[in-house]
Amino acid sequence: MYVQMKNVMITVGAVCILTSIHGQKRTTSEADTVQLKKEVVIFGKGITSSYAERSSSIQNITMEQNKNLPIRSVNEALSYIPGLDFRQRGVQGVQGDLSIRGGTFEQNIVLVNGFKLVDPQTGHHALNLPVLLTNVETIEVYKGSGTRVFGQNAMTGAVNFVTRPKDIASVNGQIYGGYFGGLGSQFSVSMPMKNLKQTFSAAYDKSNGHWYNSDFSNQQYCYDAILSLGRNNEVRGLVGFTDRAFGANGYYSASFPDQWESTQMALAGLSHKFSNGKFVFLTKASLRTHRDEFRLKRMDPSFYTNKHWSEVVTFEETGQWKSVLGLTGFGAEYRMEQLASSNLGERSRDYLSGFLDHQVKLFNQKLILTANVHFFHLEMNGNRYQKLLPGFEATYLVNKSWRFFGNVSQSYRAPTYTELYYQDYSNLGNPNLQPEYATSAEMGFEWSHSWGNKDKQKNRLSFESAYYHRNNSNMIDWQRSATSIPNPWMPVNLSSVVFNGVESNVRWTMQGNQKIRVKELSLGYNFVDANHQFVDFLGMLQSRYAFSGLRNQLVAKGTLILGNWATFSVTYRGCERFGSGTVSLLDAKFQFNASKSFNLFVEGNNLLNVDYVEAGYVQMPGIWGKAGVSFNFDQFDKRRGIVVFDGK
Repeated sequence: MYVQMKNVMITVGAVCILTSIHGQKRTTSEADTVQLKKEVVIFGKGITSSYAERSSSIQNITMEQNKNLPIRSVNEALSYIPGLDFRQRGVQGVQGDLSIRGGTFEQNIVLVNGFKLVDPQTGHHALNLPVLLTNVETIEVYKGSGTRVFGQNAMTGAVNFVTRPKDIASVNGQIYGGYFGGLGSQFSVSMPMKNLKQTFSAAYDKSNGHWYNSDFSNQQYCYDAILSLGRNNEVRGLVGFTDRAFGANGYYSASFPDQWESTQMALAGLSHKFSNGKFVFLTKASLRTHRDEFRLKRMDPSFYTNKHWSEVVTFEETGQWKSVLGLTGFGAEYRMEQLASSNLGERSRDYLSGFLDHQVKLFNQKLILTANVHFFHLEMNGNRYQKLLPGFEATYLVNKSWRFFGNVSQSYRAPTYTELYYQDYSNLGNPNLQPEYATSAEMGFEWSHSWGNKDKQKNRLSFESAYYHRNNSNMIDWQRSATSIPNPWMPVNLSSVVFNGVESNVRWTMQGNQKIRVKELSLGYNFVDANHQFVDFLGMLQSRYAFSGLRNQLVAKGTLILGNWATFSVTYRGCERFGSGTVSLLDAKFQFNASKSFNLFVEGNNLLNVDYVEAGYVQMPGIWGKAGVSFNFDQFDKRRGIVVFDGK
């Protein structure tokens, strides 16, 4: 099985390399990354569009915004984005599940620089990321159906973590400690060489745990490189590894407080982009391997231990053609997923998809219309699943301040191997599960206004609001009997679950010469209503995930500048889940600029000392905090052989 996997990986990697020999020098400004408010290049599929012309709800969270949050991992940043539900089973993002707009943690996809972190075992491991907080330039958040852009699994959206090596030599990092015996460090080194830009990063975190058997240790390593092969060609590579081990008290069961888990994830990705103005071709190949060992009794592996090893090979070829008829996007994806498990057995399946998009701009390019169709072929459990999924998007730009948008599309997801085959004393997989589908629609608007000195960054006030609807058919959810015993949880295909919601965000960024001033204020609200369409008049069934998401979510953030020496930030999150009360969480961060190179920080989490649970049976900590120092040397002076700070 693994020999076959290796041969496929070698083949697709060779194709990537061979396609990269076309060309001439390419300028840095043409690189396919995200430039906030200017050009958004989607790392998935389809047609590239500017940020101002987007036809769906997309948010870009920059490194500067993340610096003002009381977090030590990029995972934790997701907790502060309206519409996203990041449910942690511990502190500092050691393990958690991501849901988008009322969906389950299996119904979205996570990417790093456009390389998909698909885990056929379970979505619980989707956020085992190799990238660090110190080198993630942007977090791209796509809310709503993402099948057109990202393919299978992106039913409710996607999150793409974007890193980018610097143009100059630099060293940056941070060292910190805090409650529960927490210690951590992160380092990144950028060393450009002519046409090659490259960054190596490493991190280590540990904690004794905030309650019994919740200790953890986490290692992360990442190498990111961009090579210019001429004016029209660019090759990008990424190699990452993460190793996590943690006490899992309450993670999956309340009956065994000595649960323990260890995971290792390795990712290797290679992409080549060719662009000549009329044509754009993007070739990507990646390999993700994941190892998971879970014990019910930490010190007694013979009592109950599961071991899983998965490998996923993905190969994508996409293109874009500009003509007098408009902009046409096209492409295909092949993915092979394999698993060797002590509980789930040896499994393998293939996935093939293709897409076609076409975009036209009318009325002096104010009206932008995009039609698309996605085709997939999935072989699973001896069955073949094939379907055409159409979609349509529209954007109308009234002027520089007003934008109206809408979209409708269909999406799908294949069940994981855990849903199909897992067996223990309280869970029973269902090998007869079929893929789930969804029809989604969204419409909304954005208003923005900028003012101030033209020679400087302007003040900006923006407001965006959207209504969304999603009808899940064949939705996969774990259910059990509320009356009979034994009553193990079993995943089933529900007839239909309908979601309706509204999301609104307002953000005000301010510039000025005052020593003490407000730098940024933002407020976001998301409401979701879910309606089961299956019949259970007697109330004899219990649902594990369909009614566990956020119903009301409020996120408020503010940042205050205190002269040239300090910054103070505060965040508030109000969360109400289906069937539970409201949780109010207050966090704060104080940063002291000790010098141009060093920054001291103090962070406080859950300052209201709220008693709450986010996922599983894990009691989250009350008031806790961290403190540390960060440093940033932005330039290396070769004449003197020393590192020189280039300013903030």
